[in-house]
Amino acid sequence: MKNVTIALDEETHRRARIRAAELGTSLSALVKAYLEQLGSADAAPAAGVREMPTSFTPAPPADGAPKLHKPRQPGALKGKIWIADDFDEWPEGFLDAFYGEDTEAARNWYK
Repeated sequence: MKNVTIALDEETHRRARIRAAELGTSLSALVKAYLEQLGSADAAPAAGVREMPTSFTPAPPADGAPKLHKPRQPGALKGKIWIADDFDEWPEGFLDAFYGEDTEAARNWYK
């Protein structure tokens, strides 16, 4: 069982507790029943509830404006990005420079 914390203003909290008491249940049970109803597959969305889009579709460019980029599909670069794994040694003087040591190697590590 998961615990969920929500923030309510005082008046909403008071009215919800009163309503739960009128129904002979707890506020927690009332919220749980509401969320179960909301999550059931056969429940129709309430009036005024909008469906959230599942993917982003950019707005078309304005008339005559050039298209600056092609939207990338999720996962399009999978397996195409290579990251070097041969970082066994730091360039001479790099760590000296990193730690702020004033050595000849630190002054010349990037050249």
